Amino acid sequence: MSSFFGRRVSVFSVVIMVSGLMLGFLFGLFLPLAVSAKSERVAAYEEVAAQSAVEEVTKIAAEKGKDSPEYGLAYETLPGSKKYNGPGFAQSMSVETRESWLSWMQANRSDSPEFLEKRWELAENFVKNSKELKRTEDLRAFLLVPREHFVRAVNRGFEYADTWLPIGYGATITDPDVVAMMTTTLNVQPGDKVLEIGTGSGYQSAILSYLTTEVYTIEIIKPLFIETDQLYRDFEKSFPSYGSINRKLDDGYYGWEKYAPFDKIIVTCSIDHIPPPLLRQLKPGGIMVLPLGPPSRQYIMEVKKEVTETGSIVISRRDVYNGMGVKFIPFRNEAGSSYRAVQEEE
Repeated sequence: MSSFFGRRVSVFSVVIMVSGLMLGFLFGLFLPLAVSAKSERVAAYEEVAAQSAVEEVTKIAAEKGKDSPEYGLAYETLPGSKKYNGPGFAQSMSVETRESWLSWMQANRSDSPEFLEKRWELAENFVKNSKELKRTEDLRAFLLVPREHFVRAVNRGFEYADTWLPIGYGATITDPDVVAMMTTTLNVQPGDKVLEIGTGSGYQSAILSYLTTEVYTIEIIKPLFIETDQLYRDFEKSFPSYGSINRKLDDGYYGWEKYAPFDKIIVTCSIDHIPPPLLRQLKPGGIMVLPLGPPSRQYIMEVKKEVTETGSIVISRRDVYNGMGVKFIPFRNEAGSSYRAVQEEE
């Protein structure tokens, strides 16, 4: 017999207890490693698949020459004349009640039924409680886009969780409530030319495609650009508004001069200043929405550009969340460094 904390227990009991502790320790040590290894293998596979697509694009670009818009960081997908009337389609959708919306969706779309209820509940919360969806047009656009298309496989089950999720390559799909607030703040009108900086998963531009036929989006991470570009192509037949999204692989800091000026600009990566090239490409009377602030904490700012009678440009800013901070991934250049105001001054 042995003594354990002043109580007498058998040697057999001690052996059992020690063995259990050792097994628990080993289980706690190696299970996370195993899961992590599995996640790394999945990420590696996606990276290889994306890199394969990149190599194919590079090969095509090399064949077409350096002057081709597909060369290097100038790779573009320009649907051109494919101007599907997404806003018109959205306008026909009933949103008076859950029942009328579900009936309309079943009659006009082929969305997965298991996600429709979740999408309605999330949108209803943003309308009634958080007030992050303020316009009927934005509500319709939000309800028309299946978030499940843009959440990557590793996060299945969290499609309608109100949180950001990783999509690989150090990028994320933004929280749906922040997407709703930024979209509402843009106040997109039919026919507005809208530029998005940071295509990411493709979710934000998909929503914009039901508000206007003039959507332009730029992504700097090459594998992510290829992946999302292919995703749009895969779903285009069933969701034709995706086919009218103009997308480009490039450094979004400098905007898209060829198609400027823009009525609205939305930036989905954090920066501590308003990029001057984007401000120049914003029309007078236009709105830019971006997460502004240092790396530790940003604030969603609505930036308006006005021109006075004397020709002076006046810039006004408004914190749309009234002091509540957010956290976005950094706005990076081609070398992977974050843009900072000090760098611009130098």
